[in-house]
Amino acid sequence: MKKYLLFIFLLASILYLLVTNSVFALTVGPAKLEFTTDPGQVLEFSLFVRNDSDYDSKYQIIVEGFTEENGERKYITNPPEASWVEAPKDIFIKAKEDTNVPIKINVPKDAPPGGHFLVLWVSTKPEGGQVAIVTRVGALVFINVSGKAIYKAYISELKAPKIAFDFPVKFSYVIKNEGNTYITPKGNIEIKNIFGRLIADLPINPRELQLLPNTSKNFEQEWKAPFAFGIYKAIFNLEYANSRNSLNYWFVFIHLKALIILMIIFVFVVFVLPRLIKKYNEWVIKRYMQNK
Repeated sequence: MKKYLLFIFLLASILYLLVTNSVFALTVGPAKLEFTTDPGQVLEFSLFVRNDSDYDSKYQIIVEGFTEENGERKYITNPPEASWVEAPKDIFIKAKEDTNVPIKINVPKDAPPGGHFLVLWVSTKPEGGQVAIVTRVGALVFINVSGKAIYKAYISELKAPKIAFDFPVKFSYVIKNEGNTYITPKGNIEIKNIFGRLIADLPINPRELQLLPNTSKNFEQEWKAPFAFGIYKAIFNLEYANSRNSLNYWFVFIHLKALIILMIIFVFVVFVLPRLIKKYNEWVIKRYMQNK
């Protein structure tokens, strides 16, 4: 009996997911918008909204703020910037059709300089207080208000092997933003040998992820090469806004195959070759004495 109940439950769950995905499918774009503006300015743009479901639907715009904690995005209800946003209260879209929703953001004259971050949720709107499944899709809005912007970022943590025996060599580093506006960290990681020759050049933020004020984000990068042996220096060149700073990290790479070959050569030269030479000399002397 339990097996049948479990089967019915799983089947119902699958059907529920299929139905809800079909009925409440929604597309919103663009997924991210960025603005640099002065206090007192009005930002105007449109959100593309498509009703991908099989039913006519009514939607609404819900405004929240967001930040990041330990690399995870956290949403904030009723942020001060929510009052800046003007959007239609009701958006009606027929099945399989789309529309452009006009949005206005009125930046106050006394808006603090630096970064302000909003998410505009396009959400299904239940009718008449009914209990219903709510589907929402968000667009992130990054607003940088001009003024006394503070840019300060650096690599606060770095984890990497001091001695590496195989590829890839993994670098894990944390970039901390102590400024009052968001940044997109850029730059590169230069791998140089002990003679200063450039061996590799790796991007420091290949996905061009943004870093919000007073937050940290963990990044990872790997170095691969056909062969390496010896002492190397990894130079982390961090660039953001018009600033730049660097961090040096020394490490040793010992290629196991090369090490084994060197050990075999060492043993042969130090221990085997002298014995062979000694044996050969004894043989030569013996032959000479026999022929004398």
